[in-house]
Amino acid sequence: MNDHPLTEHPVEQPIRAIDIDSIPGVEASYVVGRNGVTRIEACIKPGVYSNIPYVRVWKGEVCEAEFCQHNIVGVYFDQGEGA
Repeated sequence: MNDHPLTEHPVEQPIRAIDIDSIPGVEASYVVGRNGVTRIEACIKPGVYSNIPYVRVWKGEVCEAEFCQHNIVGVYFDQGEGA
């Protein structure tokens, strides 16, 4: 298994929203500040042959949902307070 961190496209800024297409005919969006979503974070989980990028959606301290990169169709980043 590859023990190297994800470096090709590291996510360094906060994620504001994601669009998901994981079920045929059903799309969903998660946005920080809506429907109890408090944060969205990028993470990595080990796969059979390599590490796989995932995104976790949090409501407080509870992980509401988790999606692998193959089901994510859009990632929107927070522009920060100065934007």
